[in-house]
Amino acid sequence: KAIFYKAVHSARGIYISDHDSNFVYTIGDKKAEICDRNTKIDCSNGIHISHLNWALNFGSSWPDLAILEVETKISNIVLPDNSDGKVRTSEVKVIREVPLDECGIYGKILAKRRGKDVSN
Repeated sequence: KAIFYKAVHSARGIYISDHDSNFVYTIGDKKAEICDRNTKIDCSNGIHISHLNWALNFGSSWPDLAILEVETKISNIVLPDNSDGKVRTSEVKVIREVPLDECGIYGKILAKRRGKDVSN
């Protein structure tokens, strides 16, 4: 298994996909989707996940950004040939929302921009 991150919109504790507003993530639950195994295609069907900085960059302009820590089986990961840090998978388990102040200096800057209480 591997740990990745997912940028989502957060509305009162409900975590919503940027791509499909009907696709909702719940902490502790698994989500599954048909995943395109073709590595020649950068963006296709599947649940898109990434390393932490990619997720922060992707959602950095959203006022309702939340970062989810997710787990997936390594065998389910599709790494596109031209990936810049994003991969796709057929299933994730949502572990937790990662507070922005745990996301390094970039996360702390984003949290500060949103007026969230961040220590030093």
